Amino acid sequence: MKGISVSNGVAIGRVQIVSKPKLEISKKAIEHHEIEPEIERFEENLQQVLGDIDHLIENIAHSKDDKDILSTHKMILQDPEFIKKIKKLINNELLSLEMAIKIHFTDIVEIFNNMENDYFAQRSSDYEDVAYRLLSQVLQQKTDFLENVAENTILIMENISPSLVTKVFAKNIGGLCTEKGSKNSHSSIIARSMNLPMIVNIPDLLKNVKNGDLIIVDGNTGDLIISAKEELLLKYNGILETEILEKEHLQKLIDIPSETRDGKRIKLMSNIEIPQEMKQVLSVKSEGVGLFRTEFMFIGQTKLPSENEQYEVYREIAEGCYPEDLTIRTIDVGGDKLSQLLNIEHEINPNLGCRGIRISLRHDEVFKTQIKAIYRANIKGNIKVMFPMISSVGEIHKVRQIMQECETELKRDDQDFYPNLKIGAMIEIPSAAITSDMIAKECDFLSIGTNDLVQYTLAVDRDNSSVEEYYQPSSQAVLRLIRMTVRNAHKAKIKVAICGEMASEKKYIELLIGLGIDEFSVSPGRLLMVKNEILNVNFKDAESLDERIFCALEEVE
Repeated sequence: MKGISVSNGVAIGRVQIVSKPKLEISKKAIEHHEIEPEIERFEENLQQVLGDIDHLIENIAHSKDDKDILSTHKMILQDPEFIKKIKKLINNELLSLEMAIKIHFTDIVEIFNNMENDYFAQRSSDYEDVAYRLLSQVLQQKTDFLENVAENTILIMENISPSLVTKVFAKNIGGLCTEKGSKNSHSSIIARSMNLPMIVNIPDLLKNVKNGDLIIVDGNTGDLIISAKEELLLKYNGILETEILEKEHLQKLIDIPSETRDGKRIKLMSNIEIPQEMKQVLSVKSEGVGLFRTEFMFIGQTKLPSENEQYEVYREIAEGCYPEDLTIRTIDVGGDKLSQLLNIEHEINPNLGCRGIRISLRHDEVFKTQIKAIYRANIKGNIKVMFPMISSVGEIHKVRQIMQECETELKRDDQDFYPNLKIGAMIEIPSAAITSDMIAKECDFLSIGTNDLVQYTLAVDRDNSSVEEYYQPSSQAVLRLIRMTVRNAHKAKIKVAICGEMASEKKYIELLIGLGIDEFSVSPGRLLMVKNEILNVNFKDAESLDERIFCALEEVE
């Protein structure tokens, strides 16, 4: 069976299917005279759950990740809009408390799930977790359904909430597989930080496995193998042993500088989606964060994040990185993802519409709020900012003008900030690569986003399996654009980073080094693997190899 790999590694073990007990709601409606007692019951139970979460944060949570996620759940329950909505359903619709809770959270989760986006799926699982916690309290149906989970088994669930991942990990299980889920959910991020093999979004998983089945979880490929033959089991046992040895080897590289065999220094940084990933970034001694995606603060929210809310997030991560750099990418989504927050018309093709820097320039007040928060967080001077979907140097000029306005407003408001904020452009559109000589002169660095650069250069939707054969990062057109960008950046005496998936694929690392890439930014879980590849490359040989490749391609023409 095939799913989405969210945490690498191989596990072999017996299936143990676990499911949350269903919460049965018997009382669905109330009478007028029951409104006040029902609201009181809501307030009492809400305070009890908030107290339980506080207890978990103080006494049970194993890591900062756990504490941050539990704090997020607490914020959901303390949201004035949530409290207002529940009371309104009880007062106006005459719904019982449990029915009001169910309807409220079902509506939110359905909205997120219909958006078919990893960021929304992350929010969805958090809301499901909170709803189950609150309803269990209201219905007095609290049970420890993980009590009988055995060691070294492969846990199978429909879905798993973030708060449960650490609990099952403590049971010393071999791996996790779920029928639902997404790559960037909090649950998946925690599993990655614990190096727990995990596959999610496996269609009809619960129909095809049963308790006691011997299965193989291949977290590297997303394959789940049921009832494997002896020779396949032997093969995977060999892979498992190799992985254990490889992990031991990679751990020894943590303190070794990232440079080629002949001494070429390659800066190696991390890509992160949410603040909780900083624990893993620090554990592998990453040289800072080369890409912090800020979308999680915008997508799926009922209101735009304030300047102070953004400032607190950026400041915390910058302090965690110091003295290394934190590179913040301004919001990079299409208008379709923010239609609930901004007055944006529906677009037929959002990927080619108002997204990335275009949406920021069109909604400059939202943009200025983010820029001012970044300025304020940059007290130690280790923050850089980069702008997505740049297509021409004119956009950089507009950005600089807005940044100047932000500085003026911060001075007027007597806010502390570090004015020398370094800026960079994401090179992910062919027009940006072609005019990178002009863009480089206006920037402090460039960062190549290969995921979109490949997609836009080759006119291939990277999420469409029917055309996946055309999605070729090593195509001549893509390589020429990368080489052009690097050469133009170096002429302007600035560095070039690469932050797309291409940077973390073994087969491309020597090629990219030979092209002159100065910095790699990859997911923290892949960082030591990439470092190992870098350590085995000879820079001069890589340069020579690339020249031969380009010469051969030109001869074919």
